[in-house]
Amino acid sequence: MKDNLLIGAGYLWRGFTLLNEPGIRRYVWLPILINLLVLSFGTYWLIDVVSQWDGFDSSWISWLAWLVVPLLLLLSTLISGYFFSAVLLLLASPFYGLLAGKIEQRLGHEVEDESIAALIPRTVIRELVKMGYYLPRYLLLLLLSFVPGVNLLMPFVWFWFGSWVMALQYSDYTLDNQQQNFRDSREQVATQRWTAWGFGGAVSVLMAVPLLNCLVPPAAVIGATLWQLQRQADQSRAG
Repeated sequence: MKDNLLIGAGYLWRGFTLLNEPGIRRYVWLPILINLLVLSFGTYWLIDVVSQWDGFDSSWISWLAWLVVPLLLLLSTLISGYFFSAVLLLLASPFYGLLAGKIEQRLGHEVEDESIAALIPRTVIRELVKMGYYLPRYLLLLLLSFVPGVNLLMPFVWFWFGSWVMALQYSDYTLDNQQQNFRDSREQVATQRWTAWGFGGAVSVLMAVPLLNCLVPPAAVIGATLWQLQRQADQSRAG
């Protein structure tokens, strides 16, 4: 399978086309409700913070406000978006694991039946493992965002790293179902970095669109599951 940005974005689109399929939608709508509640709170909080911010009113660099303010707004949107996405994923992870499993079964793969009582602690622990990978790197980006000059580039760096995180995050549900550890998941996703950035970039962009962003996570789970199963099938044929 080729490795490029458009193929990655295409998998997200394929995820959207399957959201309302019989046998799939029951695993979609509850996470969408959770997403709606979390993102509504996050959007309200961000608007409140930005509307009260007057950091440039008396600053000696107020003449740069026309450039810096839009960049800071973009940066704050990215940071808050990733934070609330992490909260959402922690809450919804058991449902996304089930959703990935149903897509695998739909394509003829065997998936071990697992009770919700066993699924919840397993998926939550996995999310915490992923956070252990993401958070130190996000904190480093956050610190760099306060370095003069460097901070002008940081919205682009946040987007680049965030795209990788989104690809890894949503690919991991099916890889976790296959009982692969998180290190192996990272290595497998990294074999197709351009596809990963195309997929994750599309997720990041659409997550900024109100209302549509409620549909993005389950579509991303489906799309990433299709991607990883296809990648594994291609590797098996090549091997």
